[in-house]
Amino acid sequence: MAEMNIPQGGGKKGHKKVRSKKMSTRVDLTAMVDLGFLLITFFMLATTFNKPKTMEVNKPAKEDKIDKKDEPPIKMSKTVSLMLGDNDKVYWYISPDEIDANTQLTLDSVDYSSTGLRKVIQRRQSEVQAQWGKKDDLFVMIKPLPKSKVKNTVDVLDEMTINGVTRYAILQPNDPIDSLVALKVGQSRK
Repeated sequence: MAEMNIPQGGGKKGHKKVRSKKMSTRVDLTAMVDLGFLLITFFMLATTFNKPKTMEVNKPAKEDKIDKKDEPPIKMSKTVSLMLGDNDKVYWYISPDEIDANTQLTLDSVDYSSTGLRKVIQRRQSEVQAQWGKKDDLFVMIKPLPKSKVKNTVDVLDEMTINGVTRYAILQPNDPIDSLVALKVGQSRK
């Protein structure tokens, strides 16, 4: 509430000039402070804080918890292996279900663009769907080589999300075929 204080005595009478009375003003700020605190309280109670958005990473269970009988066998014809190399290249191959002396392995390389890796994944999904009935049966094994960058792994995970691949894993390139591929492309496995 604003109020004005006026002196009680008034001006002196006599021969002197009468000066205008100086009035002092005093503004009561109590209501404004109350309103400020009410607004702060309202926004503190009404505000919803952003929840942190993190990428979910499924880690394999510890070996003592894994029961070997519960693991479903994955046919290699349902898989595709992606080996992340240097210079932003992805080397991919499809392992045959059974390997013998006459087995031939096809190795190809693509980049991380929509016409490269995305086309490989989509083509592999359609092949798995034609052979097994569901494209969700595709299992992608992502194997980063030591010279690959973290950005490459993130790009591959983005492609998994874009293409709707639900079954994938990041693995060490420990397979004997991985050793052959690493030798063929001139990179080390470790």
